[in-house]
Amino acid sequence: MQSHGSAHHGPESWLTKLPFLPQQREWESVNGAILVFVFILVVSLLVNRIIKGKIQENVIPRPKLGLFSIVDLLVESLYNLIVGIVGHHYGAYAFPFIASIFIYVLLNNLLGLLPMSASPSAAFPIAFALGISSFIFYNWMGVKANGLIGYGKHFLMGLGVFGIPIAGFEMISHVIRPFTLGLRLRTNMHIDHMLAGAFAELCKWIVPVPLLLFGVVVCTIQAFLFAVLTAVYVQMATEHEE
Repeated sequence: MQSHGSAHHGPESWLTKLPFLPQQREWESVNGAILVFVFILVVSLLVNRIIKGKIQENVIPRPKLGLFSIVDLLVESLYNLIVGIVGHHYGAYAFPFIASIFIYVLLNNLLGLLPMSASPSAAFPIAFALGISSFIFYNWMGVKANGLIGYGKHFLMGLGVFGIPIAGFEMISHVIRPFTLGLRLRTNMHIDHMLAGAFAELCKWIVPVPLLLFGVVVCTIQAFLFAVLTAVYVQMATEHEE
């Protein structure tokens, strides 16, 4: 389980053998990110087609526990978490993006647990691109909530012209957020998959099983943290100046 930017050893990843995508090994993380995107798109279209015209039936809770009930519970829990952080007024607007990025990051992370695969999240260009998307979204939400001038006043910390020096530091803090978001995700996923791959090479039977289960937990936690941090940034950007 090698990641983009690291030394490539061992058998070639199947991600470089996908049709219509680059075959060079340095593109395996990009191919993985594209594969995850296509997978989510296809599943979304299929699910939309299945539930279309059956909204009323799906809104009413089902008496038996099934896949739909579990997914509904998970989505509701994630929605309540995001609304609890961002607030009811803007939480509904932020939820689709944050939930989407959570699912996308989670599947990118989990992809690296497959044999002869690579996690796109462990490649800095992909992780940085995810950080950029979060950066653009929360700043757009801030401008939408407060207006361009009103959002700019956030950086002054309510100190007027005396807050200009602080505004400079605040802007620097905002500029580096895509890097810190991406670097945190990339580093954690790279280390996790590197350790899992190393132990899998040393002990090919039994031992990798709990490691893979631990890897699933780590992948989920990292995606969850990325989503929560994005929600926190949205909350900070959309709060109104007193």
